[in-house]
Amino acid sequence: MAEAVISNGAIPLADADTSATNARTNDHALEVAVREHARLVYRIAYSVLRNHHDAEDATQEAFVRVLRYRRKLEGVQDPKTWLARIAWRVAIERNKRRPEISLSETEVSHAIGELPSQLASAEEKTLGREMALLLELLMAALPEPLRNALTLSTVEELAPHEIAEVLGTSESSVRSRLFRARQILKEKLAKLEGKYESP
Repeated sequence: MAEAVISNGAIPLADADTSATNARTNDHALEVAVREHARLVYRIAYSVLRNHHDAEDATQEAFVRVLRYRRKLEGVQDPKTWLARIAWRVAIERNKRRPEISLSETEVSHAIGELPSQLASAEEKTLGREMALLLELLMAALPEPLRNALTLSTVEELAPHEIAEVLGTSESSVRSRLFRARQILKEKLAKLEGKYESP
């Protein structure tokens, strides 16, 4: 009876059992991926969008896409990188409407000059927090390819081969971008240090 074909021309029962087993396997793989990597997906979205609500929306959208393509999950060798790539694409798509920040010296200097006025008080904010804000500003001013590689490396702590997978480029290109991004930040910090040092 298990071999019988459903009379309306549908698939054999044995094939139906296989399909049901595959669906359960895919659902289980999806559940495991969500449980293990939800924080990573959120952090990637937040690193691009810099807004809690937008990052939550992007995280949900990323998992909706994963749900849509869950059949592919079984064949994925590295679910973490696969999910990171989806999260990155969703966040970038949502962020496209925002204007690019220029890397001009004048605009960076002006923003840094305003930094102390944005802080509540010297007692409330530590030097470490000020430096984090400064680095965040300088990173935001990097050209997009450099900023993306550096964000995935420093904020998400992905390895160069994982970053290459997420960005759809080569590992050597990622290493080059990371090197150049760090050099630019180092140069900017050195200039600012010299500029704001007391005489």
